[in-house]
Parts: sequence; C-alpha cells; structure tokens
Amino acid sequence: MRVAVLLLPVLLAVAVVLLVAAVRPQPAVVVPEGSRLASVRQRTSRWRWGGIASGVVLAVVALQVPDTLGRGTMLAAPMFAFGVLAGVLGGELRVVAPPRSGRSASLEVRRVRDYLPPRLSVAVGVGVIALGLLLALTTAVGSPDDLGRAGRRLVQVCVATAEVTRTVGRGPWPGSFYSVPLATVVLAGLAASAAALQQIVRRPRQGEDAEVDDVLRTDAAAAVVAASGILIAVPLAGVSAIASMGLLGIDCPSWWMRGVGWLTLLAVPLAAALVAWCAAALVMPRRIGARHGTG
Repeated sequence: MRVAVLLLPVLLAVAVVLLVAAVRPQPAVVVPEGSRLASVRQRTSRWRWGGIASGVVLAVVALQVPDTLGRGTMLAAPMFAFGVLAGVLGGELRVVAPPRSGRSASLEVRRVRDYLPPRLSVAVGVGVIALGLLLALTTAVGSPDDLGRAGRRLVQVCVATAEVTRTVGRGPWPGSFYSVPLATVVLAGLAASAAALQQIVRRPRQGEDAEVDDVLRTDAAAAVVAASGILIAVPLAGVSAIASMGLLGIDCPSWWMRGVGWLTLLAVPLAAALVAWCAAALVMPRRIGARHGTG
C-alpha cells in the first residue's frame, strides 16, 4: 500500500503530461456537409460516445458489486473497454452500402493493418504480452489463503538452519483467484476488438471521397486500439503494483523474487503511461470538420 501511495503522484504526473501533449493541434479533415460520409461521421461518432458513456456505467456497476474481494475493482476497466468497443462496433454496423449505380464496383483489398495507429498498436501489443506473462507468473506461484481460496497468497519457506524453517506469506496476491476471471474478460475483450476491426475494414465504401472514408476508418480503428489498451493497461498496472508489493515484502526472498519485484514495480508507471496515451486517443481523436457542398 505504501508503494502505491508513493507512486500515485508519479502516475498522475505522467497522465497529465501525456494528455497535454495529446491536445496539440492536428490538421482537420473536412467532410462535405450533407454527404453520405458526413452521415457516417455523425452516426459513428454518436455511437462511439454512447459506448464511452455505457462503459462508464459498466465500470461503476463493477465497482459497486459487494463481497468480491477486489475482483469488481479489477474488472472495472475491462468493463469500460467493453462499452467502448460495443459503441464502435455498433456504429460501424449501422453503416450501409450506398444505392447501386450502373457502374461496376472496383475490386479493392483492405487490410486491418492499413488502418491501425502504428506506435499505439505496438505499445498495446507489448502490454498484452506483458500482462499475459505476469498473470502466468502470479498464477504459478500463488498459494491458497487461510480460507482455501486459491492463489490469494504468496508463500515462501525461509530456512534459518538445517533444523529450523519458517513459512512467511504476503497477501492478497494476484493468483488464480484474480487472474482467471481477469484473463477470461481480457481475452473476450480482445476478441471483441478483433471483430470491431474486421467490421471497420469490411463496411462498404460510400461512393464518395475514398481518402476521407479511410480517415474515418483510421479514427475508428484508433478508438478500438485505444479501448484495447485500456482493457489491458489498467489491470497491468494494478496487478504489477500488487505483485511488486508482495515480492519485495518477503523478508527471505528466493533468488528471483527481488529482480521480478523491481521489474513489476517499473511496469506500474509504464502501464499508467499507456493508459494516459489510450485515454487521449479515445477522447481526443483527429478533428473532422464539415464544409458546405458535396464537391
């Protein structure tokens, strides 16, 4: 707990710096007012903000669930991400093909990677790997607590002499009691992210400005990646903080505990920075304006 309190100002400072950097002016993309693309922009934007609002509600509900020993708090951020992903996917599903004309449609191959934000996607991918490795470690070394709940305690046998040993433990520990439901929710969220990205790529062209259409797809894909980042980065920060306190709090650590403990402690501000980056990308997307006329 002391470690978390000491890190809080650092995390807040990182978040503020990244959010301030995110508001730097970006060139606006102009969509002709009254065009089909303008309708797409408005519809998908409304659904996206609706998803953010529903995600906040889901997160608050998760926080209010009683007697979960912290599992509700752990799942609040993934539930928020689910709401965002549902909003993005719902908006894309509402985009319909334009009326057919006499001209034949051109063949076009669109790929998901063409619309992903490169740096943010790499950062989120690294976060997914880091969270997976961390949960595998905490699950493997976790032990039952006093009431037999699996994985809620970190236990270490300390050897004083050949005849004298003592057992020390730290808890709560993010073992299987927490890691299994968290991994289940995260995997489901990543599957929802993949479905949303596929829908962004596959939705029909509107028969107007292909460049602007691609900008709308890119922004939608960035929202999905940002939601996925929040899905994994908040649990990564929380699990890392709890794991580091347990590992560094054992007074007779194994050979690996100190090194892994400091590594997980370092992961906390890095995960917090990823949260700030994703939050900025989610709530402050590229400015898309409108102009009169359809030319």
